[in-house]
Amino acid sequence: MSKIPFLLAAIGVGCAIAVQPLLNADVARRVGSPVVAAFVSILVSFVLCSAYILISRPTIHWTALAGMPWYLWIAGSIGFLFVAATLWLAPALGAAALFGAIVAGQMIMATVLDWTGLGSYEGHAFDPMRIVAIILVLAGVLIFQRST
Repeated sequence: MSKIPFLLAAIGVGCAIAVQPLLNADVARRVGSPVVAAFVSILVSFVLCSAYILISRPTIHWTALAGMPWYLWIAGSIGFLFVAATLWLAPALGAAALFGAIVAGQMIMATVLDWTGLGSYEGHAFDPMRIVAIILVLAGVLIFQRST
């Protein structure tokens, strides 16, 4: 099966995510607080996720949820970190450099996770070409920063 539709979907999601700090910054200006803007953004996510759950009616395994290790709850705080950090960083860096740096950070961590097989990721052999790809993304970020 071709991965192209999945890659195009991921690019579409990336385009939407690039707009999020712009919209959140406008909310922050209107309400007078970046933290309140982050709250509004996450509240909307909560409402949409809740609606999806109510409509799709998935089986929820409450005992498994209650028995999860503490560190699995960190995922939610990463969502807040992303929203709050982009509110703060977008005006300083601009959208292109901000998301280039975010992608570089994601690639670095994803490479470590793939290489080590941490969590539920299957280990993948170390590939020097991944390091080259990360260096190219970082070079792109530097080029964006020098042009502003």
